[in-house]
Amino acid sequence: MKQILFLLIAVFLYTSVAGQQFSVSGKVINQTKAPVGFAYAGLLKPDSTPVAQTMTDTLGNFTLKAPKGVYRLIVRQFGNTGLDRQMVLDKAVDLGVIEIRELTELQGVTIAAAKRLVEQKVDRLVFNVEKAVMPTGGTALDALKATPGVRVQQESVSVVGKGEVLVMVDDRLQRMSQEDLTVFLKSIPADNIKSIEVITAPPAKYEAEGNSGLINIKLKKAKANSWDATIGAGYTQKTYGGGNVQGLFNYNHGKVALQASLSKSRQQLMTTSDDQIFYPKEWWKQEIRNKSESNALSAGLGLDYKVTPKWTTGIKYLGSFTDKTSANQPLTTRFNSHTQAVNGYVASAVDARNKPAMNALNWYHAFTLDSLGKNLTVDIDFFNYRKTDARNFSGNELDPMKGMLPGTFFSSANSNVNKVNNFSGKADVLLPYKWANISFGGKFSYTNTNNDLVVYDRHTGTPVLNTDQSNVFSYKEYNEALYFSANKKLNTQWEVQAGLRAEATQTKGYSKNLDQTNANRYIKLFPTAYVTYVPDDKNSLSLNYSRRIRRPDFDYLNPFVVRTSPYFYSEGNPFLKPSYIDNIELSYVKNQKWASSVYYSRVKDFGQDLSIVDSVTNITRQTPVNYGNTYQVGFSTYYNFNLLSWWSSFTGFNVNYQHVKSKTGFVSSTDGYNAYCYTNNDFTLNKSKTLFFSANYALQLPGRYQIFHIGTLHMLDVSMKFLMANKKLSLTVAGEDLLNAQRPLITYYSNGIKNTVRSYGDTRGFRISLSYKMGNNQIKVKQRDFGNEDERSRTK
Repeated sequence: MKQILFLLIAVFLYTSVAGQQFSVSGKVINQTKAPVGFAYAGLLKPDSTPVAQTMTDTLGNFTLKAPKGVYRLIVRQFGNTGLDRQMVLDKAVDLGVIEIRELTELQGVTIAAAKRLVEQKVDRLVFNVEKAVMPTGGTALDALKATPGVRVQQESVSVVGKGEVLVMVDDRLQRMSQEDLTVFLKSIPADNIKSIEVITAPPAKYEAEGNSGLINIKLKKAKANSWDATIGAGYTQKTYGGGNVQGLFNYNHGKVALQASLSKSRQQLMTTSDDQIFYPKEWWKQEIRNKSESNALSAGLGLDYKVTPKWTTGIKYLGSFTDKTSANQPLTTRFNSHTQAVNGYVASAVDARNKPAMNALNWYHAFTLDSLGKNLTVDIDFFNYRKTDARNFSGNELDPMKGMLPGTFFSSANSNVNKVNNFSGKADVLLPYKWANISFGGKFSYTNTNNDLVVYDRHTGTPVLNTDQSNVFSYKEYNEALYFSANKKLNTQWEVQAGLRAEATQTKGYSKNLDQTNANRYIKLFPTAYVTYVPDDKNSLSLNYSRRIRRPDFDYLNPFVVRTSPYFYSEGNPFLKPSYIDNIELSYVKNQKWASSVYYSRVKDFGQDLSIVDSVTNITRQTPVNYGNTYQVGFSTYYNFNLLSWWSSFTGFNVNYQHVKSKTGFVSSTDGYNAYCYTNNDFTLNKSKTLFFSANYALQLPGRYQIFHIGTLHMLDVSMKFLMANKKLSLTVAGEDLLNAQRPLITYYSNGIKNTVRSYGDTRGFRISLSYKMGNNQIKVKQRDFGNEDERSRTK
């Protein structure tokens, strides 16, 4: 009887142990110590039969459970095997941090998950610029041209199918005018850029600012326990020649990390514009040939110090200084609409100069609250921007034989000083729990901007102060924001995330000339929501919603008037309202190679600078206006081909339908389709990987964007890259806009009057660049950001 009882107890204990589940867990991070979300983790039997599978959450954590036994553990990132090892599971195992990077040892297992050229994540597409050929030796603008899904036309940056977006550098918005932003991006060497993120659905942590998402340029990081430096120079030949030199130095040892960068460039351009206005009785055709020269200098400096193992502090400085001059002689020909005979001319000469200067300073603190990933970051920022503008113009009206008409001489000199100062502070808290990952924070910002416009009339030959147009305008803006976000992984297949951001804004603008004060106060909520379904490591489906805001640029609110001829003037609009954007997107990704999405967006009170034509006086007034509500539905898809080790291709297209419901009398409601296709290709031409070729092509089909009909546009860029001297010396030769076909015809109607514009930005050219890298490249350090990005990109 005792033997039977002992046997029953032994059988019971054996079956209990055999049925017991043991767990294996870990956290996956990348080379920058950032968590890797949606990486695949699986336990397989020796015959490769899956026993347990899951995906890492947004913090990179995963947990697998299985009975006691011998298994094969696999961790994959973007289809590449990051960890593959045999293990005996007889107790709970915590693998700790698993760092996915190239040629790294982890517990005796080699991890070789090379970063891909393009990575698709839940809320963004990541283009790894350091892996690309085309941008090498160029600028940040060249890198954006090579980024899949991003379109750069006439130096205006947009996301394909979604219009203009705001640009961030290291998570900080650059709130400048499009012209100044272009100059700033040209001052950043592409060789200093690590990656570009195209964020179509920013979480609640990000500023609510931005039409249809954000573009984030991530600069290269300083590297650990060593130093490295890169120096380079380039020459660009377009209509005129230009060149640039740049240098980057990184040092990181012990508790101190230092970064320094410097770039200097000079470029001349010949841009052209042919504008036509079809009045009922006359047809006006204006031709402009503008020669400009830009001299730009940018500098960066960062210093980090690890005070304690749980407290790191540091400062970062970023400066950009540009001196730009331009000269042109606009000639307007007035034709009889019926006979096509010349009725007369308007001839003028314009000289302009502007000097934007930007200084940004950030002081940050990062606190590690525990070993489970809880942390607090605090940023204090100061931003200073000053831009001086000077413009002189003069001209005459001419008869059909180009003789001067008496009493028609006009001349004026305008100068404006724009000053912007911004102070801001923000705090962000991350609290990962087993039941959910929680993040919350807040921000306070104060902006003070001043414009001092002075206008002198010179049509009598003696400068006379124009008190009607001269104006002093001051604008103050306060912004307070709070946000909360929660992420929950329901099971191995479903994950949800929801967030809410509240922003309160108070503004006050005063025009001394008009003795007019305009004040505004509003509180708005900006929710975000994401639902992700991942049936396996090859397929994922996600649905997201976000609400965003686009505030007016500071200068748009200044009611000053600037005249450049008797028939054209521009003015600001102090009553311009913010635009609000609702976005919904359903996306499907297969094997991290093929991604498709269906999207819908609605913009309330869409605001834009428009030319308003008066058919009675033939005077054109340019002013920003909230002219309508816009609705858009579209479909986009792309395929990332990289099955061959020597060929990487990213090809896709986008088609959408837009409807504009006008809220003003000078533009009509309209609708239409838009389509755009592109292919970016990088080739490795030899086994030693020292010779590369790149070819990028894009085609825009005739279609409609907002109230504008845009004609056909072709873009073709090619480049060759040579690595020498142990791959430390890089030579790049690039041909840009080889088809010389970036000259689309843009057509729109104002007060029923047809207007057409065909402009060319001197995009065709040749670039040769050389760079040399020194130091130890097996290094890294944390890159920080500024905290007042929302205000900086609104400056002009």
